[in-house]
Amino acid sequence: MKYLITIVCWFIPIKNVRIYLKNKYVKSKRIKYTNGNKVIVHGENGEIIVNPYSILGLKISFNGHNSIIELYKPIKFYKSEIKVDSNCKITIHKSYQINMLVYAYDDSSIFIDDNVGIGGARIHMMNEKGTSLYIGPDAVLSYDIEIYTTDTHPILDLHGNIINNTKSSVIIGAHTWVGASSVLLKGCQLPENCIIGHSSVVTKKFQEPNTIIAGNPARVVKSNINWRGGTID
Repeated sequence: MKYLITIVCWFIPIKNVRIYLKNKYVKSKRIKYTNGNKVIVHGENGEIIVNPYSILGLKISFNGHNSIIELYKPIKFYKSEIKVDSNCKITIHKSYQINMLVYAYDDSSIFIDDNVGIGGARIHMMNEKGTSLYIGPDAVLSYDIEIYTTDTHPILDLHGNIINNTKSSVIIGAHTWVGASSVLLKGCQLPENCIIGHSSVVTKKFQEPNTIIAGNPARVVKSNINWRGGTID
């Protein structure tokens, strides 16, 4: 199919039509469904599509069984990839840009609420079952973001005993702006209307909304703030 579309595109004079066809049929990756895995797409007009052939801008790899990815249009994916193992649930509501790479181990869950923008994030949910990530509505994640819901590997004492802390999930509150190159470690929680400074490393739960949180390890550096998108006049 993709080879036929590639040939046809040579004879289409309208550039936008050529780009659309190439993105939809040539560059997109076919999703392989096995072992009870499923993708459910909710259209803007109420229609529901189960197990679509492909999703523009998103590559999905099912590596286990009985995982569900549920999408609510419109969502603009850009160079995104989701890799899931068994019994995972990933829900993404309408968003204007999603550029992320997800590694989700067994029983992981992700919920991304409405109107979220992700400019480039790697979400690591590896080697530990049952962790979760929540991103609230109107949140903005810049580029080169790292999010960990686990330590990803066992940490041992000198007697061979595992000393990892109990697994814990990550919560990003509504209308929170995560600056570029920030790292969010397991168990961290960001309140509403916050700004996370560039290259910050967040290691714990924060409770106070309307703050700027920055540093390594991150701490509150300014209170009683708010922010908005757009230009600075």
